[in-house]
Amino acid sequence: MANTQTRTQFLLWLGAAISIAEIVTGTLMAPLGLGKGFLAIVLGHLIGCLGFLLPAAYLGAKRHQSAIESTEFVFGRWGVLLFSCLNGLQLLGWTAVMIVNAAQAMNGVSGQLFGHRNFVVMAVIIALLIGLWLWLDVKILFKLNNVIVVILLLGSLIVLGLVLHTGVTAGAISGQMSFGAAVELNVTMGLSWLPLIGDYTQQTKRPFTISLASAGGYGLGSLLMFSIGLLLAARTGLDFATFLTHSGLGLIALLIIIFSTVTTTFMDAHSAAVSLQNVWPKSNARVIALIVTAVGLVIALVASMQTYENFLYFIGSIFTPLYTIVFVSYFVLKRPLPVWGNFMWWLLGVVGYYGLQHYDFVGGTTLLLAVLLGLLVWLSAKVQRTIV
Repeated sequence: MANTQTRTQFLLWLGAAISIAEIVTGTLMAPLGLGKGFLAIVLGHLIGCLGFLLPAAYLGAKRHQSAIESTEFVFGRWGVLLFSCLNGLQLLGWTAVMIVNAAQAMNGVSGQLFGHRNFVVMAVIIALLIGLWLWLDVKILFKLNNVIVVILLLGSLIVLGLVLHTGVTAGAISGQMSFGAAVELNVTMGLSWLPLIGDYTQQTKRPFTISLASAGGYGLGSLLMFSIGLLLAARTGLDFATFLTHSGLGLIALLIIIFSTVTTTFMDAHSAAVSLQNVWPKSNARVIALIVTAVGLVIALVASMQTYENFLYFIGSIFTPLYTIVFVSYFVLKRPLPVWGNFMWWLLGVVGYYGLQHYDFVGGTTLLLAVLLGLLVWLSAKVQRTIV
């Protein structure tokens, strides 16, 4: 039973990482070249997964609380309500991003296979399948999800093989990207899961093992996806949708797009519902998740993807200072500062995130902010204890 739970958690988070959004973000590393690009991917994932996802998963498991509820001992009930709304907002954004990416890729493959392209129809199909996933019984869902994730992993390895066998195009690499900015994009992809990973570890009796399986599953899957994106852009200069259209995979490509999106996005919608239940405790989580999916579909049909990088930075600015304060309070100080003090440090962290971006720190803005803010919180606790 214990091994089954560990395997299920590992595959759940592996499936969360196998997505088009991860590959698309990986393509942004191409201006660094393969060597520096891979180094940025590895460093960013080590920071994001070990520095943030693992302790967040462990915190939820130890306190037997959802990811956002576990912040209550630091920020109080009003903090939980505020961060629940902010988390619901970012997960709604992710739902829309995932639907857009999938619909664009499906359009290309569908046009190649059937001579039919319709972005709206593709987006609706994805949204309906996410809704079906959300409506399934939990036991059936996890069994089905485990099988599909294994198939998706095999499909991803086939895609990697095709990328490696595609001829290198001269002048494929274009654009600009600093090493620090590349590391930061890797970190923020992991951070987007930070306010929900505890939702899936809170009921375990083996906190560290399950937390490690969760963070490890996401980390390995995400490393693979980012690497595929980097290799694709650096070698060919193609976007992922165009590559799939001409890959020769046909129907297999279509199924990879559909199910990689569904296995990731249903987690976004479900956790958005878990967060919003903190605001409306008597609401039905499944109904809220379906509403989130429907609203995400509407946003996907009308919004522009030009703000994608800014969306990732928004996530970093909100949740990096939030969980830095929570981690220092729980793991280092063993007690929280007064709620007003924690809110003051959080607001300073939100503003400071954008200020620190100008320094282009080699380890990324998130790591720099976490170290500086964590030190300030620790020092303020020492000063408070001295005064008292």
